[in-house]
Amino acid sequence: MMKFNSLLYVFVSLILCIPTIGQDLNLCGTDFVMKKYINQYRPNYSKPIIPIDTGLLNSVYNSNTKIIPIVFHIIHNGHPIGEEENISAEQIEDAIRLINEDFNAINPDLDNVVSEFINSVGDADIEFRLAQLDPEGNCTHGITRTFSEMTNQANDCVKSIISWDDTKYLNVWVVEDIDSEIGAAAYTYLPGTLWDNEIEGIIANHEYIGSIGTSSNTPYKRHTLSHEIGHFFNLSHTWGYASNGDQNNCENDDNVSDTPNTIGAYSTCNLSQETCGSLDNIQNFMDYSSCTCMFTNGQVNRMQACLNSSVSYRNNLWSNNNLWETGTHPDYTSDLCDPNVDFFISSPNRICALSSIQFIDNTPILSSNADYIWSFEGAEPDFSLDQNPVVMYSEPGQYDVTLNVVTDLGTNTMTKTYTVYNSSMNLLESFENTNFPLNSDPSLSWSIVAPETETSWARTPISSTSNTGSVRIRSRFFDCYQKHYLYTPNLDLTNFGLGLGEPLKIWFDLAYGKRNNDTDDLLVISYSKDCGKTWQVRASWDTDELVTTDGNNVGNNFIPNNNEWDEKSVNIQAAAEQNDVIIRFEFTGDRGSYLYIDNVRLTGEWIKIDNYSILKEPYIINTIDLLGRVTNNSKFKIEIYNDGSVNKVYNFN
Repeated sequence: MMKFNSLLYVFVSLILCIPTIGQDLNLCGTDFVMKKYINQYRPNYSKPIIPIDTGLLNSVYNSNTKIIPIVFHIIHNGHPIGEEENISAEQIEDAIRLINEDFNAINPDLDNVVSEFINSVGDADIEFRLAQLDPEGNCTHGITRTFSEMTNQANDCVKSIISWDDTKYLNVWVVEDIDSEIGAAAYTYLPGTLWDNEIEGIIANHEYIGSIGTSSNTPYKRHTLSHEIGHFFNLSHTWGYASNGDQNNCENDDNVSDTPNTIGAYSTCNLSQETCGSLDNIQNFMDYSSCTCMFTNGQVNRMQACLNSSVSYRNNLWSNNNLWETGTHPDYTSDLCDPNVDFFISSPNRICALSSIQFIDNTPILSSNADYIWSFEGAEPDFSLDQNPVVMYSEPGQYDVTLNVVTDLGTNTMTKTYTVYNSSMNLLESFENTNFPLNSDPSLSWSIVAPETETSWARTPISSTSNTGSVRIRSRFFDCYQKHYLYTPNLDLTNFGLGLGEPLKIWFDLAYGKRNNDTDDLLVISYSKDCGKTWQVRASWDTDELVTTDGNNVGNNFIPNNNEWDEKSVNIQAAAEQNDVIIRFEFTGDRGSYLYIDNVRLTGEWIKIDNYSILKEPYIINTIDLLGRVTNNSKFKIEIYNDGSVNKVYNFN
């Protein structure tokens, strides 16, 4: 992670009147993640030496342009394509254009290179192409789109969501933002840093991909991807493996002969900067200045040596066989590529009767001429040509939704079946149903949303009562603190009073034992009053707060006895009188044993149906006279109602 003296930075900025980019993130987190990884997993790590073979670099074998297959994995929060982090295909194509300019020394801002470094400008002769065949040999446009909360504060964990063979493709994961501990716009690892079984590639904030869409046409942003690819091809920062701005950097080196030693620049463009006895090459892509625009010949030789090396299999990326296998060979002719149709609705993937719902197209295509044809069984409207239509269902049940996508290259169709939920009037769940979370009445089914690679909430015959059954979860084999959600059925809580008596609460029995001293678990209870569109957190318990045993570690397979269950309650009074309520149990953790939940129920002031309509009518909460004094005897009085309305009463008798 970059470190610099903030006082010096402000002073220099004020004196030189150089514009800064304070709203931007630190450019690169590569040094930070590499140091952290090496310290944690490879304390005896020795960076592999990739020799520069001058004879090989000058040979016919190395004379052709090297083509690199690339795939962009868009990890998004559920926004439609082209909005926020779910960036458009046009923005990705713009990024491809820019990196191809940068790695072939045809980027327009090369005209700005100072005379001292004009003869050092290097042409890497590398071309990047979006993959046309996926790892299974299916047609692709080199873009995937995945709905996941892990796009927020992203780190290496996003690689577990989706990745393609990194010996064949350069993977780029595009996310909402990057883990604040890393604190950067993007990062990767130099070749040979990670163990062979770990996926390599680049993770980047969506605002630093290309120069259009959510990005902008500033050197700091449009060249970020080129900077990270430089690392991927074994380039260090120009100040070496150290912290930007450190005065000791003059003693470090990036192992490139034609990049002068420097302490580095940060979001400034002082073209006369000299920090180590000679003019700094702050226009170098591997610096942090605001005017980067070039690689040097020495850096080109280093990248070419990397691509000719078997370290991290970089030499396979551009091999003839791999170009055919990824559909990026110059002679490859792609067949008509039918769109890979996909669509989704927002989490928890639930539709409520009489509540509008948006269906969001998630079809990864490059064509801007796509036509969308939707049909909605049982909905209003039942047909739409919009890309992301909004519909409403009036009756509960199961209904098919079909999307047909037509492009210049082909057409394809997908049909999904959705359940429209009716709201239950109460909640009493003892988990006796062996088919849990499903129920013969779909509206009474619970929902589980969790990572596909981890074992999540599941029913067990162990119970807190004489009945048989509870639900449990264990974090022993979890990774990356991914969230596991358990949702109740929809609840109609209009029969529970709002401020009329005992507050509305959800109760449940809980049993939990701490596996060992490294266990780190968390349970969070939330509710939604609008069918899952928004959520309000009401309670949370960490590892020590969850423990219901005597406090001793319980090992791998905790099974509670009758004395190891506690009763928990959570106030959800604000959900009273609402008719589309969902309660959510959220669990995250690491290296833990089992957590059990049983006997889930609601308590509160119950309003009889006969009285409910009366109570829903406005009623008097106070009566005052002209001076604001509480009274019932004044000839002129003002009645104040619970809904804020008032009524003036005149008594002339």
